[in-house]
Amino acid sequence: MNTMQIIRVALIDDHDLLRDGICKFLESFGFQTVFEAENGKVALDEMQKVEVLPDVCIVDINMPVMDGFETTKALNADYPNVKILAFSVNDDEKDVLKMLKNGAAGYILKGADPGELRKAIEVVYSGGKYFSAGISKIAERFFKN
Repeated sequence: MNTMQIIRVALIDDHDLLRDGICKFLESFGFQTVFEAENGKVALDEMQKVEVLPDVCIVDINMPVMDGFETTKALNADYPNVKILAFSVNDDEKDVLKMLKNGAAGYILKGADPGELRKAIEVVYSGGKYFSAGISKIAERFFKN
């Protein structure tokens, strides 16, 4: 990562305490939080209001109002240059595949350590793909087909 370039992130997750803690953690690593949202609908509203779009949206899957699948699909349709990193406790193959089909560039499990989240954001921002160890085999098969 170029140290002169600050990566702008948005965190979309329905758990307030988790969002707050992760945003503080990300900022401690030099990332800039553009906004945080409790569901996809709020996130899409925020995307229209912000002066500068986030580089990476970290999207939970299970949220009320508008879940991560719909959110990822909508973000990719309206903001194709914004990278999506799925962020979930869920390692179910059909959900992982659905997030990838909807355009997620990576998928990290919420049980990952902070350094892994940082690395995932940097890899996705740089145009790569990143998957937690428990997800990588599913992603590998997806990209082979």
